[in-house]
Amino acid sequence: MPQPQLNVCPLTPADMDRFLELDNIAFLEGPVTPEMADWQRGFLETDRSIGLFDRDEQVGGASIFTLGLTVPEGRRVPMAGVTWVSVLPTHRRRGGLRAMMRQQLDTLHETGAEPVAGLTASEASIYARFGYGRASSAVTLSVPRHANALRLPPGTDEVSLRLVEPSSITAFRRELYERQALTRPGILTKPEWWFGFDVADTPEMRGGESKLRCVLAERGGTPVGFSLYRTEVNSRQTRVRQVQADDIAAYAALWQMLLNIDLVRETHTVYMGLPVDDPLLLLLEDVRSAAPTIQDKLHIRLVDLDRALAARTYRTPIDVVLEVADAFCPWNAGRWRLTGDGTGAECARTDAPADLTVDVRELGAAYLGGTTLRALESAALVTEHTKGAVRAASTAFASDVQPWLSIGI
Repeated sequence: MPQPQLNVCPLTPADMDRFLELDNIAFLEGPVTPEMADWQRGFLETDRSIGLFDRDEQVGGASIFTLGLTVPEGRRVPMAGVTWVSVLPTHRRRGGLRAMMRQQLDTLHETGAEPVAGLTASEASIYARFGYGRASSAVTLSVPRHANALRLPPGTDEVSLRLVEPSSITAFRRELYERQALTRPGILTKPEWWFGFDVADTPEMRGGESKLRCVLAERGGTPVGFSLYRTEVNSRQTRVRQVQADDIAAYAALWQMLLNIDLVRETHTVYMGLPVDDPLLLLLEDVRSAAPTIQDKLHIRLVDLDRALAARTYRTPIDVVLEVADAFCPWNAGRWRLTGDGTGAECARTDAPADLTVDVRELGAAYLGGTTLRALESAALVTEHTKGAVRAASTAFASDVQPWLSIGI
């Protein structure tokens, strides 16, 4: 039997049907209907899509979404959202994924495009070997009916709720998202098409659940929040996709309604989960019964380390020399001096002695301030050479709120 001859090539619009089919095979999904294929082609960036080929047969693929990433202290950094990565089961463990990762990162570096790449992983360990670090997590809850009591903040009873069609509040959802986008690291910019993607409601997406329902929260006739959810009649569950609000009273009012729908035995948080420091965890009287489960979400890769570290600001002044190891992108390897504060930063090569030694994977994990350098040192993943350097750098990199990935990529 002839051995595979794998190569990576850019895709054209004519290749995209096969690209979609491969993704469905790799992720164990059903066939792509013509209607679903048309919808999916509407948001894929063909010019940022690549295919893995065995001679003339396309056997894998990957794409990039052009996004912006909120970093600590409220700045936004361009991010390449790596997505739709797939390899056919007939061609696994042949180096195909590595070849596509190589092509993506080399191209980003050579063109001077986004200094940071990010992705979510179907299996947590897949992308570490390419320098991606776990930069944010999310918590999911399953709240049983008997444990749904909330500590309601003042003003909750001033919020009115009503069911509306999801598409009828697109402008409000967009405005609310933009208001909140710079308040928490890890939140991504939403391309315009994403506001339609959020509320797409085809039969394939329901998976036996109800149509997507939307609750609008108002105060004095002014919208202040919304939720998106589905119900499942056989299991008698509510599955919450999104809850967003301008203030804690509106947020609590929405959750009070979601946790008390008649005939429902249990309410689940799904889709992207909640930030690990979400207020709901404090408002629930019996959070233990909700069985909080933490899962990794956004994995960050510093494509060009100097540009990435200089693109964000720092909570406290920082002046540190980093000895960085990067086996997959050797242009990042070596010593770098990072200086900065809350107004800006610079990062340049240096011959000065290193204060810290760290792998680029750990710098990616620490980039959004959720994973601290002190915690990484305690796990022997950062080495300190200058006394006090880890504490100082960890404080500078940190965020006062935990990072959270707000949309799926």
